[in-house]
Amino acid sequence: MAVEHLSAQLVRDLGDRVAAARRQASQQLPESRANADDAAYWQDVFEANAAATLDALPRVELAAGHAVRYRFYGRRGNDFLIRPFVARAGTDVSAMLRVLDWHAPPDAARNADSSGVRDVELLYRHFSFEPTAAGAFAYWMAMQELWASPRWIHSTIIADADQFAQLTAAPEWEVERPVERVEPAVVRDGDGIQIAVLLHCPLERHMVTFHRVRIPPDQSIDFAESIVVAHGPRGYFS
Repeated sequence: MAVEHLSAQLVRDLGDRVAAARRQASQQLPESRANADDAAYWQDVFEANAAATLDALPRVELAAGHAVRYRFYGRRGNDFLIRPFVARAGTDVSAMLRVLDWHAPPDAARNADSSGVRDVELLYRHFSFEPTAAGAFAYWMAMQELWASPRWIHSTIIADADQFAQLTAAPEWEVERPVERVEPAVVRDGDGIQIAVLLHCPLERHMVTFHRVRIPPDQSIDFAESIVVAHGPRGYFS
């Protein structure tokens, strides 16, 4: 079993690349009030964001001649209900859009069923990534961005101890579970890859949560463990 902690510089660079891709997509397809519930518009936005993200993360590759496509199901409060899948570029996917059911993204609360099992066929198997710790981490970030869950969109990856200390030293913060190492870690073994990472999310309440994410040989994304490490003041949607 090999454990590798990623440098803060690498983690921040990957985060900056993803943020720049988001800006590029939003500038390419600026939103107006008329677009609020327009499925075609939002599908175009998420597809543009996926393309920009993959361009920005060269350690991750989509199979040649393919593109990430989306089904948009509407909104639930401030959330977008979407589902990404891969198809050959230029293919008419209207039939797929009619039969593809929505399910929660991988970082949502775990359900009793295996609603994401078809995502291996429809999404994950079409990707490859550099066989390094940085490549595995970039792949996880790319898949997170493709699913674009509200929690992910508002989250920041904690890159090093200084960032964690500065955040939790602010008023109303309390560290519940001290951690020995803050930097994201990648563990490679015979059963696939595990990623250990701290995320700061400021939605209902500012929280830093430890996540252990498994990437099995089928390249799916499994949030195997989630633990609150620190909490702070009320967040955006309190």
